[in-house]
Amino acid sequence: MNRTSKLAIIFSFLVFLSSCVLDEDLDPISGDSRDKFLGTWLFTESPAARSTSFSVTISYDPSNSSQVLLKNMGNFGYSIAAYGIVTNNNIYIPSQEIYTGMTISGSGSMSTSDQMDWEYTITGGGDSEDFVAIATK
Repeated sequence: MNRTSKLAIIFSFLVFLSSCVLDEDLDPISGDSRDKFLGTWLFTESPAARSTSFSVTISYDPSNSSQVLLKNMGNFGYSIAAYGIVTNNNIYIPSQEIYTGMTISGSGSMSTSDQMDWEYTITGGGDSEDFVAIATK
């Protein structure tokens, strides 16, 4: 094998390795698994009957080191916040009353460093509706 062939093989291998994205690559350098979720995310929601976009701000929950606060989750206003539990590349929102008679539950999964896939349910007044949303930074 000549030198040019060896260099071509090495270069091809390096290109292949650089195209792989490991789960660890989505983890923050600081060691706090919540860091990658922080900031303002644009949620584009469905079903088609209610398809809308709105911003959700995710911040640390100062009362719990494994939780985040999601302000405006479900598009109820920034004065309303749900809490979520962070595990690896996921946020789990346990069923909780965000204001009188209105509950939310669901989960989001980080697919890339600037996109999450969400499924959640909003219940109020005896009605329940399921949503799917893509959140982008």
